[in-house]
Amino acid sequence: MSQKCVELLLGRILTDEDFRREFFPIRDFSFAMAASHGLELTAVERSALSKLKGRRFDFIAQTLDPRIARSGVSVFQGDGCASPRKTSAGEVS
Repeated sequence: MSQKCVELLLGRILTDEDFRREFFPIRDFSFAMAASHGLELTAVERSALSKLKGRRFDFIAQTLDPRIARSGVSVFQGDGCASPRKTSAGEVS
């Protein structure tokens, strides 16, 4: 499922202005923030993604139709690309 997380992260960076602003410049916090939204990445993926340039995403994002882009308060909750977590009762959440 990790490739799905990479794809979701890249799409999120392009379409969510607030997320993009917080993600760049890339630092450890960037990937912790992504993980808090259910976008967990391997060390290899984090290393490869750490070379991304925010201004390139800003440029591409400006070309997107506003109907598919978000500006303002982010409401993204993730969609389950992270591994399911077990609760204390042993249930998967």
